[in-house]
Amino acid sequence: MTQLIEVGHLFSQHSLNTYVRCPRRFLLKYIDRQPWPMPEGEEPLSYQEHLRRGRVFHQWLAREHFGLDMAPTVAACDDPQLKTWWEAARGFDRDALPADLREAELPIIVPIGDYRLYARYDYLALDIGGDAVIVDWKTLEVRPFMRTLQSRMQTRVYLYTLVAAGQVLTQGRPISPDRAQMLYWFSNYPDESAVIPYSRVAFERDRQYLSDLVREIASQPREAFGCTENMRLCAHCNYRSLCRREAGEPSGGEDGWLDEDIDFELDVKEVPELEY
Repeated sequence: MTQLIEVGHLFSQHSLNTYVRCPRRFLLKYIDRQPWPMPEGEEPLSYQEHLRRGRVFHQWLAREHFGLDMAPTVAACDDPQLKTWWEAARGFDRDALPADLREAELPIIVPIGDYRLYARYDYLALDIGGDAVIVDWKTLEVRPFMRTLQSRMQTRVYLYTLVAAGQVLTQGRPISPDRAQMLYWFSNYPDESAVIPYSRVAFERDRQYLSDLVREIASQPREAFGCTENMRLCAHCNYRSLCRREAGEPSGGEDGWLDEDIDFELDVKEVPELEY
């Protein structure tokens, strides 16, 4: 059997979530590196516009953190939705967050068994020996339920990697799982942030789950990467024409592949490896 995934392969919350939802998309996107076919019809083009807007919004927030004056950029923007999101973000109180270390668009890689796990935090704020908060800016049209946020792959990967990399991020002091949390802020629901606490039990649970998952993926033969049975996931998937599938109607709370698609392209050469 040909080994599709070699030792040292880099996984991310996006690739793991993709495998869980649709192994076929995982194979096409992360193994075969298949270029996207052209979007079909008006609705996919609208989706692409949402992706563009979300990427710009994340870039604006990161540039503001790095000290750039964003006022001229925002004033020159002719996108009313972007301006609405930006004004909503002005009301987010960053001063209430831990202050010893604050980083925007922070990428890290931690080992997980024979493989590697990548995460990039929209915003990280922590106190040495104290609280550590990952802030994630969300531009979803529908706010997910709390139970969905608690169980989502991003929450598990981000909080796990934060604790696993704690003493590297703080230059010596570990981050206690009980002092770590994930804060989701929603541009379309700015007063309805969601805070997900962590714990030692959750950390050990996630370590086992993520380790088992990457081993499972790495051991699969090519024919095991089949299409999802949830046809609604095909609605926003640009690979669906390759699978010769008719897309189902997305459910009202379905965000499709928005989080994965909106993320910036990963350049692994720019991400420092964490040593243990």
